[in-house]
Amino acid sequence: MNQPISKSALAVLYAIAIAAVIVFVFPILWMILTSFKTQNDAFTTVPKWIFTVTLDNYKAVLTDGKFVKFLWNSLFVAGVSTILALILGCGIAYPYARYHLKGTKNVLTWILTLRIVPPVVSILPIYLVFSQIGLLDSYTSLILMYTFMNLPLAVWLLYGFFKDIPGEIEESALVDGNNRFTAFFRVIFPIIGPGLVSTALLSFIFAWNEFLFANILSGPSVQTAPVGLNEYATPVSILWGQIAAAGTIIITPVAIITLILQRKMVRGLTMGAVKG
Repeated sequence: MNQPISKSALAVLYAIAIAAVIVFVFPILWMILTSFKTQNDAFTTVPKWIFTVTLDNYKAVLTDGKFVKFLWNSLFVAGVSTILALILGCGIAYPYARYHLKGTKNVLTWILTLRIVPPVVSILPIYLVFSQIGLLDSYTSLILMYTFMNLPLAVWLLYGFFKDIPGEIEESALVDGNNRFTAFFRVIFPIIGPGLVSTALLSFIFAWNEFLFANILSGPSVQTAPVGLNEYATPVSILWGQIAAAGTIIITPVAIITLILQRKMVRGLTMGAVKG
């Protein structure tokens, strides 16, 4: 029998959990506070917790046509690459999960290794290839990179979701007159809806926050929001207030989407954790 946790041990666990939350949340909180400070308050040697709130940083960022364009670039590239990763991920994961294909484990392991390789190792050859075929500073280069960056994650997550669906459900749909295509979209697709949401959200977050590939492969035309923060580091000074405001704007859409879809995301990530 499992022994109950003592009050002292429980207090230690709570203390560790609170400390971990503070460590992870404090930088975000400090960035948000800095975004409401004047330039002088942001540059004080001793951090100011009580200050005059100003919206000048947000006005400067939102009225800057460049940063608005950077946000649009991030949204477009992350959105399209997420959709492509889901489509390709379903096309790869479903056959391997549903049918006993030869070499399934080897193929899936190889796909996983693509995600393990550090991006900094592959950025130079990718840059050289894209420069030779004229894809630098284009939406195509970033969409391709983000799609294949998220594809291993999408394949492995979707493989688990498809694997957890009993084959009898699809067989019943086939008996009812559906073919493989209609059975997938009418029966299988709605069942893995929460899994698709969690996969799409994770892929979107990774693409939205990505910096290395965007910094190397993009230029003035398709620069994304994380790279665009460099615009506020001028030769004269670093505009910390505007950087904090821009950073707050960048994390806000992801935070809102996560809060709205958190139930489906949690349900998707826990699909198959408890067998009926």
